[in-house]
Formats: sequence, structure tokens, C-alpha cells
Amino acid sequence: MIFLKQLKTTLTLILINFKSFPQRIISASISIISIACVAAVLLSILALTDGMNKTMEKTGLSNTLLVMRAGAVSELQSVMFPVEVNLLANNSLIQHDTKDRPMVAAEMFVSAAYKPSLAQNPSDSISLSLRGISENTYHFRPNFTLIKGRKFTRGLREVLIGRAIARKMPELTIGKTITLGDSQWLISGVFSDNNSVFESELWADIGILQSDYHRGNTIQSLRLALVNQQHINQTVTKLSKQWQADPRLNVRLILEKTFFAEQGKKLNRLVNWIGLPIALIMAIGATIAAISTMFAAIASRSKEIATYKTLGFSTLSIACVIMSEAILLATMGGLLAVLPLYGLLNNWTTSTQNASNMSQIMFNFSISPTLMLQTMLLTTCIGLLGGLLPAIKAMRLPITVALRD
Repeated sequence: MIFLKQLKTTLTLILINFKSFPQRIISASISIISIACVAAVLLSILALTDGMNKTMEKTGLSNTLLVMRAGAVSELQSVMFPVEVNLLANNSLIQHDTKDRPMVAAEMFVSAAYKPSLAQNPSDSISLSLRGISENTYHFRPNFTLIKGRKFTRGLREVLIGRAIARKMPELTIGKTITLGDSQWLISGVFSDNNSVFESELWADIGILQSDYHRGNTIQSLRLALVNQQHINQTVTKLSKQWQADPRLNVRLILEKTFFAEQGKKLNRLVNWIGLPIALIMAIGATIAAISTMFAAIASRSKEIATYKTLGFSTLSIACVIMSEAILLATMGGLLAVLPLYGLLNNWTTSTQNASNMSQIMFNFSISPTLMLQTMLLTTCIGLLGGLLPAIKAMRLPITVALRD
């Protein structure tokens, strides 16, 4: 009974305090804005990371083997010769089609300088991912869908552009001729690939790229379909031992899905190293602003607090009033950031530089209810920290001192 009576008294006092809060909204605005800035930065980082993770998770197949030059951490750093390709493709563990041809796809990847038609200086160019593909590549892209236009014609300088690029650069329309490097290319169509990283690429005939970039008959990566799909890891281990023991080969093999997952971890690490320290510094600043606001509220309302104590309200009830107001400030700041960002950034296409291949990678911000809840929990913690010391001061404030102030 005593506990319920104390709880009822505390809730009544909190309600009285909330009713008078609009009178203090101007003085509390600094804390609200500070907390809103922290919430905005944190939610942006979380949405950025989540968007990249989802893009990378949808990229690559778990049953496709990706082979590159040994030591290469990206396709851009790799080079492979026809003799190596033949040795890899003719292995007994590689799947064959109905015409008894090995199911392999040779590809070439370059970072192409795109020069917008309105660019005034060469430095205005943008690095785009240009992938040269072979006829079998479509077999390794089961989620490939032609949205508009047509596939490029082999032997001609024509490109397919990914949906992410089309969203980010609406000026790249079907039928338009664009400059990539030193060559002119015709856009033949737009494709999607289940929101994977391939939608950040342009696809063209590998033979044309080999000629334009003076690569001869070399390639950069080879994708292979394996015979034993049930025990994929054992097959990869067996192939790795075979090819490492062959002096004619100097290659690195990895499952395609694993490769892109590793690429995603590197991008996330870069974003977190830059963004999270900034968010931490801002969170400390917002907490200090909340503490200052609550201390100022206590100083200006010392007689009010003394009156509460005189009327018989416990120090714990008064501390709960201070804490509840600090949490209210934090909640208002969090909502001020979360709701507008959800409307503006959710599913918004953006791009970043892929450090592995020095080209643009595009993805969508992903602001899920879970991320919004995490952000609101952080702002609540800021409110709790911001109200803790002022609440302790209010509990210890003697009635005589409060009335004299």
C-alpha cells in the first residue's frame, strides 16, 4: 500500500510538471536540438551500414566459384591468361552444359572514367564500375532482369546500365551515347539484379573492353559452376589443393558470395571508423547540453522544488520529476530526427567509393523500425544521463537554501 501510494504521488507530480513544460520549451530547445543532431547522425550511419549490408548480402551465389590471381583482393587487381582459364575450365569437378561445354564465365572489371556531357574539366569525371562479360555470365546472374531496352550487341560499343546507376544518374537514358575513358558507348538497356552490387555496374562485351583497355586476351576473374552442389565446401577444398599443387597455376579461389561479404565488411569498417567517433563526440555534447538545461531548470525552480518538499513530496518523487523531464527532452529530440529522416532517406539511393576497386558503389539507405527503435533507445540513454546529476542535486537541495534562492 505504501508503495502504491508513493507511486501515485510521483505520477501526479510528474503530470503537473508536464503540464507546465510548454512554458520552458524555449530554454529546453538547445537540448532538444543537440539530441536531435546526435540521433540524426547515428541513424544515418546505421541506415548506411544496413543498406550496404543488404546490398552485399544479395550479391553473388553460394554455389559459384570465383577465381582470381593469387594475392588479389579485388577483381581490379587480378589478371589471368588463356592457358590458366583452359586448365581451370577443363577440371573434372566443373559442371558442363548440354553441349558438353564447361560452365564458366570469363569477366573483366575496370574502373572507367565517366565524363558527363556538361563537365568543363577532366577532373569532373566520375569513376564507374565497367564489367566486361561473356555469353555465360547471364547463367551466373539468375536474378538478372532486363527492365528497359535490350541487351547489348556483342562486338559493338554498347552497355547495359544497372538500376542503381539509372536512379542515381537519371541523365543516363537508353539511346544516349556516353564517354567512358576515351571511347563512346551507346546505352542499350537498364537491368536489375535483386538490389545487388551488380546494379552499380555497367556491362559490356568483354572483347571490346580487352581491346579498348589494351589487355590482349587476358581476363581478371573466372566464375565456375561446380558439379557437386551438395558438398560445396569439400569441393572447393579439393580444388584448392589441386590447383595449388599445379606449378602452371597461381590463382586464388573463393565462393562468390563469401567474396562480396568480405568486401562489405571492409566498407562497413570504413564507415564505422569515421561515423561512430563523430556520433560519440556529439552524444557527449548532447548529454552535457541536457545536464546544463536540467541544472538551469532546477536553479530557476528552486522555490517550486522547496514547495514540493514542504507539501510532503518525497525526494525520490522530485528526482523522478527531473528524470522524466530529461527523458521527455530526449524523446522530443529523437523524434525530431527520426521521423523526417525516415521520410527523406528511406530507400534513397546514394553512392560511396569502393576502396578495393576505386569506383562508385551504389545502394539504398535502409531505415527499418529496428534502427529507429535503436536510435530512440540511445536518445533515452542520453536523457537518463542528462537528468541523473540534476536529479541528485534536487534531492539534496535543502528547503531553506531553495526558499532563499
